[in-house]
Amino acid sequence: MSNQPLDDIKNQSRNETDPRLRFDAFTANVKNGGLRSISSINMLVSYIVANLNHRVTPETITLALSESMLANHFEVADALSKLLKSGTIKLDDEGALYMDNSSLAEIDLIEKDLPLTVRQTSIKACQKIIAKETFKRENITEIVETPNGYKVLLTVSDGETQFMKLELYAVSLTQAEIMRDKFITNPVNVYETLIESIFSNE
Repeated sequence: MSNQPLDDIKNQSRNETDPRLRFDAFTANVKNGGLRSISSINMLVSYIVANLNHRVTPETITLALSESMLANHFEVADALSKLLKSGTIKLDDEGALYMDNSSLAEIDLIEKDLPLTVRQTSIKACQKIIAKETFKRENITEIVETPNGYKVLLTVSDGETQFMKLELYAVSLTQAEIMRDKFITNPVNVYETLIESIFSNE
């Protein structure tokens, strides 16, 4: 199947692909330095898939680029749809995106047209969401209302072994949810910090 969107991107001049010079994409909720051209958004989506092959979903890319304000939510969704339809990117049986070898070979030719900071920020944003989703699956969190407030139950595990079970008190539901969300962001760090604190007091 032809990788038409990727081929079109390669054949455009630098003036057409440079996000600073061509503004044909919606820019709502896009920060300064974000992408404002459709071709650049297509390139970025392709770049992310190439670097996170079989590890990133369409939802993750859309959320990551929206939260980091690198590209408009609807433009990212449209880019994903077009790239999937053309066969440039594909979905595996687990719902993750990937590229075959022929498409991967083209990425080196186009990625340098994207600013380095955009490339780095996009991959970091996707990895953060991927890690958070993994932590949600493998580590249990629960908020329990009590007569005096809320209990926040936090568990660190690898899916088989339970390394830590922690119970914290929160005065309000908002505080409890903040504790839970902070924990989910990096439960391993919470565990390692606690262990380090225990041993440092010997």
